[in-house]
Amino acid sequence: MLKRISFLVLICFQCVLFAQTEEIQLVSWNIKDFGRTKNTDELNQIAEIVRDLDILAVQEVVSGNGGAQAVAKLTDLLNRKGAKWDYVINDPY
Repeated sequence: MLKRISFLVLICFQCVLFAQTEEIQLVSWNIKDFGRTKNTDELNQIAEIVRDLDILAVQEVVSGNGGAQAVAKLTDLLNRKGAKWDYVINDPY
């Protein structure tokens, strides 16, 4: 009985490993003063470039509302292009 359970656990584990063979596209982009210097046209261009990625890490987002609002606006633009995006912003140091 223990051998059968061990065998089933092993099979399930291998199925999970082999099922996750898709590649994930992760990009880190340093967008200087993001939230202070980018207008709507530039945000549209950024959204067009990154829209097919899985994960985007934006660096140099300005502290305060301007940066958080820019990230939210970029997320909204990406969502309008057909994908479901969400975001997380860490606390400033």
